[in-house]
Amino acid sequence: MLISLNLSGNQGKPNFIIVIGDDVGWDAFGCTGMKEARTSAIDQLARESTMMSRFYCSVSQCAPLRAELYTGLLPKNNGVLANAKKEKRFGVKNIADFLIPLGYKVGLSGKKHFGLGTAKIDPIPGFASGANGSNQVHTFDGVEAYISEAKKGGLSFCVIIGATHAHHPWDHGEESNFPVDEIQLRPHYIDTPTARQAVAKHAAEVEVLDQQVGETRELMKKMDLEKDTILIFLSEQGIAMPRGKWSPYEHGSRALCLAHWKGRILPRKTNALAMYCDIVPTLIDFAGGEDPLLDGTSLMGLWTEEKVKDHRKEVLISNVHPFWQKAIVTDTYKLVWTGHPEREHIWGNFNSKGKFFAKPWTEWMEKAKSNKSAARKVERVLQPKAFELYDVVSDPYETKDLASKASHKQRIKTLHQQLKALMTECGESTIPPQLSDRNKKKNQTK
Repeated sequence: MLISLNLSGNQGKPNFIIVIGDDVGWDAFGCTGMKEARTSAIDQLARESTMMSRFYCSVSQCAPLRAELYTGLLPKNNGVLANAKKEKRFGVKNIADFLIPLGYKVGLSGKKHFGLGTAKIDPIPGFASGANGSNQVHTFDGVEAYISEAKKGGLSFCVIIGATHAHHPWDHGEESNFPVDEIQLRPHYIDTPTARQAVAKHAAEVEVLDQQVGETRELMKKMDLEKDTILIFLSEQGIAMPRGKWSPYEHGSRALCLAHWKGRILPRKTNALAMYCDIVPTLIDFAGGEDPLLDGTSLMGLWTEEKVKDHRKEVLISNVHPFWQKAIVTDTYKLVWTGHPEREHIWGNFNSKGKFFAKPWTEWMEKAKSNKSAARKVERVLQPKAFELYDVVSDPYETKDLASKASHKQRIKTLHQQLKALMTECGESTIPPQLSDRNKKKNQTK
């Protein structure tokens, strides 16, 4: 059934409100199986939305993820390869460049971490611009005023709320709501006191994010926006823990996307593969614009037509800093290709002095000295194989590497060829870069 998109007001175009979390992976919510999660607003939204829990970023870091989201381009094409690695690109457009000519005001409140394009994304007061600092109090007054101004001017609007939860330092929310002895540790974690405390602190911040999603929906009701406004929730990348943020693994690169428009977007769960670069083409499609011919492709059919079940055949994950790791994700499998497996893969962040998020790794390293299971888990972080193969449907935390099994030899070869073809299509080199002496020293364990 094709859902009609005819609207009665505001130029016949839907408005958009996008809420994006900060360092929150797909698995941090009740609706995705986190037992201790206190995410009633997000869980309710999931029941009323097209729920996509296989939604990927190409690079699991804040700046490249947002560049992908706001340009519709993959990192090699928008130039933001990592938080600390950028290349100049000419002619890159942002979400405002695309939507303003279609009759939209485009504004953002909160974390931006983005600066590409020529059109200005209006700053909206009310939310903190970064996670580091005690001033995390938020208000929707600025968002409400911005929307009211757009409506008075006869314009549609796209409002982005860039939340700062649950980015470290994990010092907001009610940690006491999450007793450490009841915490559900991910299978690839090592059970230590600070690992449990880290998950509790993170869950407390996710609860704050959930409250902000609930408040967003209350504002929509107050302003009578539900009939002509699409609400999109994006969780961002995963938590800053080993094999999470900064990595190509599911715990870092996989996100949750919820799309809601009452009576128009289908309330259903889908395992279809999609990426952050698909959002801008989707908004343009709903707004009646022409196909912008970006790396992303519109999700409108998947969100509104029952007969549409799939979106992408594969996903490209493209980490270059601090480590060169590429991955391809298909409907069932993920192949991870590490460029320099001989090199110790330890992120400098895990050695950050005085930072709480570094403490679990310190305990894990210590426990690995006397515990074989812990030692194996630490080794998988420090010394990944050149090729790793996972069935991410049955093993979403990638605990069982299938690469050594003879039955998967041809699959690895085929996926590697597909991965290199995707990289070539995006203008990426398929040859891992040579390591400089500086980089060799920089990433050694302290």
